Amino acid sequence: MRMSYLVPTFCALLAAFVAVPAQAPAVTPEQCVGGKLDAPVRIEVFSDFQCPACRTFYLDVIQKVVETYCSRDKVCVIYHEFPLKNHNLARVAARYSKAAQRLGRKQWVTVMGALYTSQAEWTWDGSVEGVISRALSPQDLAELKKRLEDPSIDAAIDKEVALGEKREVQSTPTFFLSSRGKEERVVGGVPYPVLKGYIDRLID
Repeated sequence: MRMSYLVPTFCALLAAFVAVPAQAPAVTPEQCVGGKLDAPVRIEVFSDFQCPACRTFYLDVIQKVVETYCSRDKVCVIYHEFPLKNHNLARVAARYSKAAQRLGRKQWVTVMGALYTSQAEWTWDGSVEGVISRALSPQDLAELKKRLEDPSIDAAIDKEVALGEKREVQSTPTFFLSSRGKEERVVGGVPYPVLKGYIDRLID
């Protein structure tokens, strides 16, 4: 978990970016929160639902990126589950998220939004399912519960955690920004105006 945001300047973002060898991990359209896989800019986020910084990054930054850029197919945002071991409910939340992903993007994004928005509630009393039940229709909730019984849910999460570890993810949020054959890694969140400035430079 990384609680502090970076200084909101373009130079600060450049300083935060760490060049890493370009990688092309296998992802599917179902893993995209917004946009298409062939978008000119790709943002891959490794996130933990119990992490306060991840909550802020998703609600204040990623949702705006989806609205502004993914809707025009300029950016593809991919989310990977990366529940930290020191967060007792992170894995539980990740299982609900992964099950919702299999229902469709609409349901997945709804569950993600509910988990992040009500993070303080379910991390306090453990009411992960209660929070999700308010967000989904009864039909979708029933289908989600069926998906939770599938052992491949845990296998999928383990695979994404292994991918993060292979890419040297050590805290959340950590995201990778890829464009034009180059990839950069940022540890921690960045304010939306800073990320917007960087994206605009890439797509101009």
